[in-house]
Amino acid sequence: MLEGDKMSSLTDMIERTLLELIEEQDGCCVISRNAFASELQVAPSQITYVITTRFSHRHGYLVESRRGGSGYVRITRVPSSEGSDYLMHLARSVSERLSQHQALVMIDQLGRLELISDEVLLLMQASLSDASLRQIATPARDRVRSDLFRQILIRLAAKGEG
Repeated sequence: MLEGDKMSSLTDMIERTLLELIEEQDGCCVISRNAFASELQVAPSQITYVITTRFSHRHGYLVESRRGGSGYVRITRVPSSEGSDYLMHLARSVSERLSQHQALVMIDQLGRLELISDEVLLLMQASLSDASLRQIATPARDRVRSDLFRQILIRLAAKGEG
């Protein structure tokens, strides 16, 4: 297994574990970063990396932390009752460049929050994939993907998908 593949599977495992905790605890979990890292037998910095890259507001979560001996990290799923507002907020926060991985993470989150149907999820995954955008030169591909994603979100919000 390549080094990048190990890191990817490790981050995926940490993400899955956190998602399970969030589901078990009705949308919110509180962990001690060091204890959680010890339990999963990973470095605390790997926990921080996953929380930072996969549990941001952009991904539909609110993260609060407190450092020190009695420190904690609280991850709360943002309520999706205001679906259209959330879609518009996400559209405004999409960066100028969006990698395939970033897009897929956000699309999956929209599905988990039930802000989009399974059919829309599959269409978004397909239309924003590198395979679909392969005719566009690599430097411009992430900008085009960002523009497409933003426009899809705006249309879904306007239609009231959320």
